[in-house]
Amino acid sequence: MRMNYSISLWNYYHYSKVSSLERIITLLREQGYGVELWGKWQEETDLFDEIGRVRLNHLLRGMRVSVHSAVVNTFDEHKKQIDTAAEWGAEGIVLHPEDLVPEGKTKFDAQFCQDIVTYATDHGVRLALENGKLPFLVNAIEKVAALGICLDVGHIYFTPDPMIKYLDSLKERIIHLHLQDILSPIENELPHTGKDHFTPGTGGIPTEDWELLAATLNEINFQGIAVFEIQPRNPLQTALLAKEFLEKFWNG
Repeated sequence: MRMNYSISLWNYYHYSKVSSLERIITLLREQGYGVELWGKWQEETDLFDEIGRVRLNHLLRGMRVSVHSAVVNTFDEHKKQIDTAAEWGAEGIVLHPEDLVPEGKTKFDAQFCQDIVTYATDHGVRLALENGKLPFLVNAIEKVAALGICLDVGHIYFTPDPMIKYLDSLKERIIHLHLQDILSPIENELPHTGKDHFTPGTGGIPTEDWELLAATLNEINFQGIAVFEIQPRNPLQTALLAKEFLEKFWNG
């Protein structure tokens, strides 16, 4: 197994002041991380257009790169993302289930998906479907042989199926990871807090599930990209966790 860590551009959307995109990419490269790029950045609404592609070409050359899909529902939109990924030398594109529902339709279309996957394969780009509900994922990979899976660890806990069932059903097709944690139990009563996308090991995912994930990745000899998708905790969350930690000493 080889874990190739990357950091999602999405992480930076949660801060009021950040460096330029060029500076962020440079720092990630210097620290040995790859980058997962989304389709927009601050005032730039489309990094996947020709201007955006050219702007980033020299920065991304030789770097570990993946792309996160915008919400797209036509072949031309998928083609644009795939062409961008190929030009950047990206290893793959992460898709949401809704990206595989063609414009004007209401459900997954296997032929539409196959056409997209074929185009991507012809351009040296792999497509990884990010997990929603397990039956949808199983149906998609059964019908489209070259479609991979991006396992988002946190998303599992908002579905009826446990980690072990996801891994047993999908493990042979996992080519990409999104690493994050869900809200810890003590934080659940706080108002207006997100339920997931926190630092792994600081939330509510059980240790045994992390161990199960590691064992499965070793079993399949995972060689893909592992992307950190992490937002900052708000001040109330941070204070609550700090208080819980310190109270063990004050009252011990």
